[in-house]
Amino acid sequence: MRWKQLFLMFAVCMTLGLCLFNTDAGAASTYRIKINKQKNTVTVYKRKGGDYEPYKAFVCSVGKATPTGKFRIYQKHRWRALVDSTYGQYCSRFVGPILFHSVWYHKPNPATLSNEEYNKLGTTASHGCIRLSVQDAKWIYDHCSMGTPVIVYRSANPGPLGKPEAIKLPKGIGYDPTDKWSAGNPYNKMKPKITGAKNKTISYGDTAYDVRKGIRAKNTTGFQVNKKVQVSIQYKKAGSSSYKKVKKVNTKKPGIYRITYQLKDAIGRKAKVTVKHRVLEKPEENGGGTVNPVTEPTPAPTPPVSTPGSETQVR
Repeated sequence: MRWKQLFLMFAVCMTLGLCLFNTDAGAASTYRIKINKQKNTVTVYKRKGGDYEPYKAFVCSVGKATPTGKFRIYQKHRWRALVDSTYGQYCSRFVGPILFHSVWYHKPNPATLSNEEYNKLGTTASHGCIRLSVQDAKWIYDHCSMGTPVIVYRSANPGPLGKPEAIKLPKGIGYDPTDKWSAGNPYNKMKPKITGAKNKTISYGDTAYDVRKGIRAKNTTGFQVNKKVQVSIQYKKAGSSSYKKVKKVNTKKPGIYRITYQLKDAIGRKAKVTVKHRVLEKPEENGGGTVNPVTEPTPAPTPPVSTPGSETQVR
């Protein structure tokens, strides 16, 4: 009699499990994930009507052992033991021992990240799993439920949304700068910085003028990213009340140029500084000296603005 009860309980559990999986699989049809093994890129597609459209792209690290083919997410772990006494956050398994997960840690502690391995994101570096930043691994963990289709393929084209940039970390052991969910993460209080932007008075026809001269920028993790600073310029004549957008500062066109320097780093945090450069009138040529009437005072630069946005497994 007892074995019949056990069999009945087992049958009920199996039925419930299948129902739950089918429910999750139905819900999971909202997203589809494609992993480009050749370019170390993940593209998430979202269902719109009867089609799937590109929705998000993540930079990742796959491994030579990452299998190609069609799979489905079927298991999740908040923290998971990997190989060689390492651990990963926000793990989503889709075939055998192969998981989406964060770059590995020395302990199940967000302060023990391997910075060296983190700096390999975007290259083939794992033992077969799909390594991601914490932010991206958590997104899949939170939004892509059981049954979500996963396709692994190879192509020279990274995908319809391209290959995102991975931010770099200083040498050592530390935190993932995208892990805003860890209260002790020092990067939660850090932001990009733009320095060297000042209000200036420019002589008429100054051929040495360069709108980028002296501008320096660092990203959230402290690396120089001067070339990533974007510059936008607006112009108004002396005495005018309105600005219009222009492509450059013309040192032979007197007036006020409002210049905005902006930076968005690889994890989406921003910095912004606005200054004014005043181009003077052309000097008189009667030997009486230069005439440069002051039409308005030059204000102080605006302050920067930023937005802080067990079984062994392979890693």
